[in-house]
Amino acid sequence: MAGAKIALSGAVGELNNDGNDNAAVNLPLTEVEAGFATITSQNDSGTKTGTRYMLSPETDADYRLRVAPETPFDDETFNYTAQNTGKHNNQSTTMTYGYTTGGLQTNASSITTTTTGLSMSTYAMFPFYSSGDSLYASYELSYSAQPTANTIVDVGLFLRPTTNPYAPTDGVYFRLTSAGLFGVINHNGTETTTSVFAFTYSDSEVHKYTIETNNNETGFWIDDVLYGQIQKPVTQGQPFMSTALPFSLRHAITGGAAGGVMQVTLRGYGVSHGGLFLPRSESEVNNGLFGSYQGLSGGTMGSLSSYTNSTNPTAAVPSNTALTANLIAGLGGQAWETATLALNTDGIILSYQVPAGTVSVRGKRLKITGVKLSSFIQTVLAGGPMNRTFTLNFGHTAVSLATAESAIAKARRVVLLPELTQTITAAQAVSTAVSQPGGTVSLFPEPIYVNPGEFVQIAVKHIGTVGTSGTIATNVQLVYSWK
Repeated sequence: MAGAKIALSGAVGELNNDGNDNAAVNLPLTEVEAGFATITSQNDSGTKTGTRYMLSPETDADYRLRVAPETPFDDETFNYTAQNTGKHNNQSTTMTYGYTTGGLQTNASSITTTTTGLSMSTYAMFPFYSSGDSLYASYELSYSAQPTANTIVDVGLFLRPTTNPYAPTDGVYFRLTSAGLFGVINHNGTETTTSVFAFTYSDSEVHKYTIETNNNETGFWIDDVLYGQIQKPVTQGQPFMSTALPFSLRHAITGGAAGGVMQVTLRGYGVSHGGLFLPRSESEVNNGLFGSYQGLSGGTMGSLSSYTNSTNPTAAVPSNTALTANLIAGLGGQAWETATLALNTDGIILSYQVPAGTVSVRGKRLKITGVKLSSFIQTVLAGGPMNRTFTLNFGHTAVSLATAESAIAKARRVVLLPELTQTITAAQAVSTAVSQPGGTVSLFPEPIYVNPGEFVQIAVKHIGTVGTSGTIATNVQLVYSWK
């Protein structure tokens, strides 16, 4: 018996045609006739996996959809020419790094020698939560050649040893071998892999690679297209054993000489967390991304405080127009002042220039929320008595406090620090603290911002009777973050 047919016509009372040979359908408008329509979201069209990747949202008992805000953990662009030793740990055996404005390059000397390699990892480790939330690592990278014999490149979130060949011991990552590119999850040394991806690249062509991992599965995306997934093995609680992982890169030549020169250029990476709401201020986020109390990528590395290990400074007289040698060149430290500063003269005891933004240096604003300062007599003081007042000076585009305002330059902006005012008695004895009736901390109800290229300085003024000799030791620390 032939099946029943439904006519698609324009007649009233019949099922209508939308003009493209599809039935024109409206869902019922009355509650008693309502059927079911569900919401799903297409994460990937399935052009590479062959299956559309669809998920449905979750609604709680009070009709609210579950949402997943994303929290950034780290972000880096390799457009500078020296390692950021504050953020990244580099290991190498014969193979060398190349820091260029075009990216971090592996195998800069173009070797093919066996049993050589390198690895880079963030000092920071990024937490993995076992509550169904996702940890993301995304990076932009290019390969200089097609898959090469005896050459392995791993990039992603993983732990690695400090010895060659730096093979990952735990984590999730993309791996390139002579067979091609594929995804890996590693649970304490036991690897589970995808098949080789149906992905080809042109030499030196930059692509975006993303790893998304949670308690159920790990997805591997290239240019926002899903190329493969690995379900968590049923004998494991999560894809890897660690509860926190660094972002890492490994390039090794092992098993024989490489079939040709391979170089990898990492242009940048980002690590973030999606799903768990982590309320954080912008300052807190930026301190996590760029580092707190240390130099920015592309700038001067190391601590931004002027404090030499196990060595006291040499005493110096502050100047109004320059930072005298041995005083504080940074955002905190020890200033040993010879107490002969001329009366009623502003003398610079701390000076720092916010790095100017360039194509290779991230232009960041310095956000200052307070100043901490205290002093004692290091060498017995002759002369006095005197009062010492302090100012925070910022915004000027030249080091001198006498910089004039013009169309192409800025004079200093001044914030008085009355809480930090000090009183020194005549001939005050060595090792005695300088009195600060108002306290040792000055906090600002609203932050002060210093732009890239501008100076921030702490200055002192002596009022009373001039000192003729002696040393005043002052410890200074700015409370700050990057914006």
